[in-house]
Amino acid sequence: MDGKKLFLLIILLVIYLSLGSVMFRMLEGSAETDRQHSLDAYLIRFLANHSCVTVDELQRLLTKATEDSVLVHFALQNETRVDRWDFSGAFAFAVSVVTTIGYGNMAPYTLSGKAATVGYALIGIPITLILLNALGEKLAAVFAKINKLKLCSKSRPSINKSINMLLIVLFGVMLMFVAPGFIFTIVEEWNFLETLYFCFITLSTIGFGDYIIGKNQCCPEKDVYTILAYVWILFGLAYLALVIKYITDVLLKKASKVVNQRHFKRMEVSLILT
Repeated sequence: MDGKKLFLLIILLVIYLSLGSVMFRMLEGSAETDRQHSLDAYLIRFLANHSCVTVDELQRLLTKATEDSVLVHFALQNETRVDRWDFSGAFAFAVSVVTTIGYGNMAPYTLSGKAATVGYALIGIPITLILLNALGEKLAAVFAKINKLKLCSKSRPSINKSINMLLIVLFGVMLMFVAPGFIFTIVEEWNFLETLYFCFITLSTIGFGDYIIGKNQCCPEKDVYTILAYVWILFGLAYLALVIKYITDVLLKKASKVVNQRHFKRMEVSLILT
């Protein structure tokens, strides 16, 4: 990529990020302000009704509760503590490390755990990337065969390719988003829009951590469910990477076409002037 294209790409990304910041500020800014006012009012009422509690004591309690928010839930409800580091929980953490999703709901607490995570990631991430690349090649080969099909024999090749591409996208969306979405609505008790949001945020490795697999502790065969869910993630990562690569290639071709057209126009102008 030459300097001009790189510069245009940087400008485009800065503009896109700026538009994103404006959009998310409009969508989320006022909601967070409302939540802050609601929390402030609640804390004022709490301190007024519990005069024996000082502001410093409440602040220390809230800080501790924030650090161990999941454990606080079980302590307050007087429930049996669920071991987050059982096999399925530890497996989920390992997958989030090697896939770089990093939900943020679980993190090592001990120094030895933190050191082990770094070493584990240094080995696991390259292995995962190799696996995802291999899965991507297999999926690309399947999609290439589908793309060669002549479902509308009388149509032009361009129309056939468009139809085939639409089938590929629909098949991928059904397999990687819709089908898992129905399962998550049942097991995790999310609505369908939440499941689609979770699927995309996970498979794009954004991983906000607001929705996590396995939070419903009543799930039967929790270990099997968690493992199968993360196998889906591996295939989903490969599929979405292919889709993003296709979109990237289309954008690069269009950008290159625009730059080349401008270059030719400048050449024509210079030839006319000479």
